Amino acid sequence: MTLLQLNRHLDDDHEQLEQREQEEAKNWFKTQMYKAKKFQPLAVFNQKIKGLDRFESNEELRGTSLPGTPPRAVTPIVEATKVDTDDVVTREHWQKQSPQNACSDPMCGKRLTSANGHVNCRKCGKLFCEEHTMYQMKLSRSAKHEPVRGYWCRVCETCYKSRDGYNDHDGYERDLMADFASTRRKAVDTAYLDVSRMEKRLTKLTQLLAEASVQQEQGVVSYLRSFSRAPTQQRIAEQSVVEWEEDSKVALCPFCQQEFTNYSFRRHHCRLCGRVVCADLDTGCSSKIALNVDACK
Repeated sequence: MTLLQLNRHLDDDHEQLEQREQEEAKNWFKTQMYKAKKFQPLAVFNQKIKGLDRFESNEELRGTSLPGTPPRAVTPIVEATKVDTDDVVTREHWQKQSPQNACSDPMCGKRLTSANGHVNCRKCGKLFCEEHTMYQMKLSRSAKHEPVRGYWCRVCETCYKSRDGYNDHDGYERDLMADFASTRRKAVDTAYLDVSRMEKRLTKLTQLLAEASVQQEQGVVSYLRSFSRAPTQQRIAEQSVVEWEEDSKVALCPFCQQEFTNYSFRRHHCRLCGRVVCADLDTGCSSKIALNVDACK
């Protein structure tokens, strides 16, 4: 057989092999599940014969002292006292047993005999067979669900699955909206204060520039003043609004991280916060805004 013939044989005769194997596995699993449900009462009967306890115990540990020991040297002995829940939890709501009783489970309905059992659910009181009372939950003395101080009692599947929290698949929830709102309120208040502070500084700066008589210097005098960095009346008014950051303490622009120089890449101060920034048009770390000073006069 050539390789081409082998490939054709695999494509024609074994094309659905993977799907067949999956169906066989599903059928085998369903068969095993059916057998497990069918022989469940037998497993319960074997546990009874072996004396195995398949439920949680209600034993209470109590400490006692040895007789004849002095009071200061007490040797405690832990004794387990088994609590009979039928004597503690009320049975007034139990359904009375009769030969015509059937299992109260809607999917069962079999006649209750000594072989399959006739057990009262400790919570609802209805009669069930041995198979449909293989659940346990903590009940109070009045047969109410009490998960903390209750006693472990045998109940039916309906009562077991209808208890509080059984269908809660989301886990524990805690409302943090109040904490978030308080934290958010602080951030909003801080931002509001910063905006208000900047608005007040801008208003003050506009008024100072409007009130100041800025002299228009031309020619050599203007050039010499700008070269010697002599403070003009406008510069004095701008520095009176907020304290400016010292140039010597800032070597890089805080936004674009470019290094400052004395002539080509100079430092500039923000007139509202006083920080040192650059005036690079490509990065846009700072920008000039037009103030209508004439309208404020």
